[in-house]
Amino acid sequence: MESCTLLDKLRSFKILQMSVFDWVVSLAGGLMIGFYLLKLKTINSSIIWLIIWTFIGIIVHYAMDVDTMLGYYLGINKYPKRKICSYK
Repeated sequence: MESCTLLDKLRSFKILQMSVFDWVVSLAGGLMIGFYLLKLKTINSSIIWLIIWTFIGIIVHYAMDVDTMLGYYLGINKYPKRKICSYK
């Protein structure tokens, strides 16, 4: 077993084996891009943008050959390897 870094500990909270931290950071980044760069003003346009942002993430992970749980659930990659940490 390996020792955990701070990022490993933040990623340890999961829903459906997907890291809550990764989703929160990704969606928050997508919202910031939407509000500040794309100047989105309404909730509807923000929701549509977040759906597009999620598809962009799926495509980028697939193109870079990064295995993710979402990609596994969608059937586009194999089950991702997990780091097993020892908590001390």
